[in-house]
Amino acid sequence: MMYEEKSNSYFGHSYKFINRVKELIENEEEFAIVEVIKTEGPSSLKPGNKLIVKSDGSFEGWIGGFCTKDDIIRYSLEAIENGQIKYLNLNTCHGGVVYLYIEPVISKKRLILVGNNPITRYIQSLGEMLGFIIIKLESANELANVKITRNTFAVIATMGEKDHEFAESLLNSGIRYIGVVAGKRRGEDLLSYLHNKGYKEESLTRIKVPAGIDIHAISPEEIALSVLAEIVKISNTKEMISKKEESEEIVDPVCGMTVSKSVPYYSTFRGKVYYFCSKYCKDKFDGNPQIYVK
Repeated sequence: MMYEEKSNSYFGHSYKFINRVKELIENEEEFAIVEVIKTEGPSSLKPGNKLIVKSDGSFEGWIGGFCTKDDIIRYSLEAIENGQIKYLNLNTCHGGVVYLYIEPVISKKRLILVGNNPITRYIQSLGEMLGFIIIKLESANELANVKITRNTFAVIATMGEKDHEFAESLLNSGIRYIGVVAGKRRGEDLLSYLHNKGYKEESLTRIKVPAGIDIHAISPEEIALSVLAEIVKISNTKEMISKKEESEEIVDPVCGMTVSKSVPYYSTFRGKVYYFCSKYCKDKFDGNPQIYVK
């Protein structure tokens, strides 16, 4: 994978850095803030250096030498995916150590509500208590004005009024969970309608009908609780990665750094290709490969 680098260089709590973070938050982008806490030995990174790594792998700021670049990006993407702060230290190619603090900034959870009845009102009340941003739709066309992220969920509770139309629009948006408050028969009719329109089973699995976990709910309050419980469960579950990593990772046999096959430094020995984080490691390997190959 090729990562895009911007020329910004952030240091400390500069206004440039603070304003950029604010801009990304306002644009509802997910990213990680990487800060160099301290260094030991040779390193092009210095304490106070800051870096912004976005969810697509692009970054802004000075990321340092090639031998730590891939690891910084990889651990930042893991932090974004898991929503967890990371403390780590990375070895540089020339014997130094870089200590890093990585803090993910995740998009806020959003809940799209369709319908106006006691169930949706209780869902809204519970959702707000749990920190969800509530977005109420009255027509499917309004969905075009909503930014859909991986933390966006939807509930349809129209009591049968235009639920097919809303479900189809939400499916097309790529939203990961669409809960439909409906009985079994109406749910089957809805799924059959969408299937006949050409939607694949893989897409239809994003629709949960009837919505909610089974707590034998009867009252509107209980139904709302079961629906929110299901959404919370899904939102706290890491999404499965269905495709192979774009760049396979291997270990530099000289320094032990994790690198990808996209690095420009590699050598062939006894019919096998070895990859290196830098020219320094490649030259050491080429000088006496036997001591690095088990």
